[in-house]
Amino acid sequence: MMEEFAISFIEESRELLHQLEHDLLTLEKSPRNKEIINNVFRVMHTLKGSARMFGFENMEKLSHKFEGIFQNIRDGLIKVSSDIIDSTLKGKDLLLSILDKKNIKKEEKSLLESLKRFDIKNPDQKDQETTSDSSVEQKLEVKIYAILFIPDEQVFTRGLDPDKVIKEINQLNDCKIILHDGALNWKKQKKEKICQSTWEIYLRTSLNVTDLETIFLFYDPEEYKIYEITDKKEISDQMFPEFYKKFYRKTDSSLSDHIKSQITDLFGKSKEENMNSKDAVEESDSGNVSDEKVQKELNSTINVSSHKLDELMNLVSELVISTASLSAYAERSLDHQFSNAIENIQKLTKKFRNNALDLRLIPVGTLLNRFNRHVRDLAKELNKNVNLIIDGQDTEIDKTILKSIESPLLHIIRNAIDHGIENSEERIKKGKSKEGLLKITAFYSGANVVIQIQDDGAGINLQRVKECAIKKGYIQKDQQVTDQELINLIMEPGFTTNENISMVSGRGVGMDVVRKELNAVSGSLEIETEKDLGTYITMKLPTTLSIIDTLLIEVHKTSILIPLLEIEYCFKENQLEILKRDINYIQYKNELVPFISLRNKFKLPSRSDGDEEMVIIINKFDKKYALLVDKIIGEHQAVIKPLGELFLNQPYFSGGSIMVDGKLALILDTNYLFNQTVLN
Repeated sequence: MMEEFAISFIEESRELLHQLEHDLLTLEKSPRNKEIINNVFRVMHTLKGSARMFGFENMEKLSHKFEGIFQNIRDGLIKVSSDIIDSTLKGKDLLLSILDKKNIKKEEKSLLESLKRFDIKNPDQKDQETTSDSSVEQKLEVKIYAILFIPDEQVFTRGLDPDKVIKEINQLNDCKIILHDGALNWKKQKKEKICQSTWEIYLRTSLNVTDLETIFLFYDPEEYKIYEITDKKEISDQMFPEFYKKFYRKTDSSLSDHIKSQITDLFGKSKEENMNSKDAVEESDSGNVSDEKVQKELNSTINVSSHKLDELMNLVSELVISTASLSAYAERSLDHQFSNAIENIQKLTKKFRNNALDLRLIPVGTLLNRFNRHVRDLAKELNKNVNLIIDGQDTEIDKTILKSIESPLLHIIRNAIDHGIENSEERIKKGKSKEGLLKITAFYSGANVVIQIQDDGAGINLQRVKECAIKKGYIQKDQQVTDQELINLIMEPGFTTNENISMVSGRGVGMDVVRKELNAVSGSLEIETEKDLGTYITMKLPTTLSIIDTLLIEVHKTSILIPLLEIEYCFKENQLEILKRDINYIQYKNELVPFISLRNKFKLPSRSDGDEEMVIIINKFDKKYALLVDKIIGEHQAVIKPLGELFLNQPYFSGGSIMVDGKLALILDTNYLFNQTVLN
């Protein structure tokens, strides 16, 4: 039993440390944020106590040291600095290594020794710099603000989510937020990607107007109004006249009363009550959390091991196969009662399948937020100033796919910082801001998830790419190539424009591996670039790979499955009509679409002259092409199984599925087929 608790402690500690990293990076940008300081202190306090209980002495010693440092910060004895953030991040890495049972005694001893410089020799006397800083803080008055937030109707098309602003404001001490919906409620607006809502916000904080404006950094000035109230006597209907007239339609006196009622409590609280007192923090540390909302969120989620989810998915897969077998038997049976019962089982199985798949879906933010640290460290190493923005963290995708794209994403991010974003001096010369922008956005596109990585750097030097391609023999010196063809060369094995090998790049192992790893999870990669404006990379991925709806076809008595979501249309075409054309294109909706004959592709015997071919139009991420097959059998719910060693040299198939008769059907990798046949 104790071993189970220890495993649970390790898992929970990992989560705490990942959150700690996020908090530290936030604190680096807002060093006076008392809430984040308290969060860091509580994490170290919790880790210290739990580590002692489970015998992690090194962990206890290290977390206790950082607990003391952040206690001194809370008490105003020292202030947050870049040095402290760097040291705490190193400490977080060492704490993770301790959980992984790595031998880091030497590194730990070195770090503990270096942390002595943050010790306070005489707690009763603050150094001059700290005292000066603290006195400034004491002079900061707690202010009351009335804020009107009216996002543009098309705000979602800009990759923004107003909920994130509201969440950030919610974290600032005391506030009251009133949501005014439009014709649709807010939940439906988010689903329809249209914004009709207005937020009425009353806030009590020590932040100034400039600090608050940073919360609305990516919104136009017309989308928010911030009004500081220094005295209740200032309140009148003239603050936001058009807004109050629209939503309240009250007389001047009752309108003023309405505003006063919203901020009475905020004015009534003393400064001491508003600040996080030592006693309040200690009460939180002991586990007596009074925040009902936070408690409710904690109680509504549980942690489940990946092993259990995988086992559940295997059981669901077997159930789907068994249900399909029963359904096939019921179709041949004359017993209507039996057929009705099987139909009900099919419906329940589908619901069970969908619920099981939902359990495997996790927010992409669990991965994307980890890149904050990578960007920070790499930017420092390369002496560059980079601002990372992450949007769409709540977009969900299968955990297996998310794990598979971690390495490709990291490589793209490193490329953007190393090759793309210029240093501050270069950017200023080009008329840009000294801080480079790196934005990662995730969103749904039909049944797929799209992740876009955008930077505002120098863009890909296509002339340099061409010179390297000629030098390495990829193209001839006088050969005419398009910009897109040059971009595609970047994804060839071993291709690099870096002459020197560094810790960051130059080994020629890069974008080809990225494309290969994305293909392995049925994803695709698109790159757009423009000189001095930056590079735009789009990763398109399926939401899940476990169970998919497919179309069952037949080619020379071989069963093949094609993902249904990729199929746009099916029709018949006479074989002679197709073959008499000199080009491998077929007419479809007033356009010529390239076609691939699966018989020819897989070197199977030709069919008799005059036979009709079934034409399947594939629309894969806005690229159309046609497949020629013998027969279309019908729709099939495929439980994907990995292929064994026999199919190692068959990259055109991404997996297999057991049919109702017990035979194997291969799942066609349409993306790989298109890239290898049409593009080449």
